[in-house]
Amino acid sequence: MMSRHRRPITAAAGALAVAASVGGCGLFGQPENKSAELSEWFTVTSPVFRDGQDLPPRYGCTTYPGGQGKTPPLRWSGTPNGTRSYAIVVDDPDASGGARVHWVIAGIGGTVNELVEDARLDRTVEGLTTEDKAGYAPPCPPKGERHRYRFTIYALDHPEPFADGAALKDSLPAIARHTIGRGRIIGNFGGN
Repeated sequence: MMSRHRRPITAAAGALAVAASVGGCGLFGQPENKSAELSEWFTVTSPVFRDGQDLPPRYGCTTYPGGQGKTPPLRWSGTPNGTRSYAIVVDDPDASGGARVHWVIAGIGGTVNELVEDARLDRTVEGLTTEDKAGYAPPCPPKGERHRYRFTIYALDHPEPFADGAALKDSLPAIARHTIGRGRIIGNFGGN
C-alpha cells in the first residue's frame, strides 16, 4: 500500500528530471535510491542480442553493411499491476552534442509483452525524435564510432499519454508523468 502512494511522487519527480533534461535528452537512468525505486524496474530482453552486447548489423541504418533499419525484437516481464499501456523510447547517449532520441512510441496495449522484429504497431502514437521526425530512426553512428543504444520500455497508467506527432518537450514529460515501472536493454552499434 505504501508503494501505491509513492508512485505518483516518483513519477512526478521523474517528469521533472525528464523535463529538465529534454535539451540533452538524458532519459531516465538507474534509480538513485534503489531501496525506494527498485521495484519499479522490470526485465527487458531480446532474442537477438544481450544487454550490453552488439546489435546485429540488420538493425542498423543502411549505410552500414547489412543494415536494414529494422526494429529489434524485444520482450519484457515483471511489469507492475495497473499497467494500461507501454511506451518505448530509444536513445543514443553517446551522440556528439548530447543524447539523441531515435524513437518515441506509446499506446502499446497493456497486455502486450513483446514486439516482433520490424514491428508495425496499430493504434499507437509516435512522438518526434531529436531530428523532428516521427518513426524509428535506426542506429547510425558516424563511421569508426561505437555507440550505445538504450531501448527503455515504460509501463504506464494511461492508455495514450500524448498526441501523435508530439514534440520531445511534450512526449517525454507525458511519459514520465504516467510511468509506474520501466525496464531497459542496451545494445552497442558501430565501429570500435
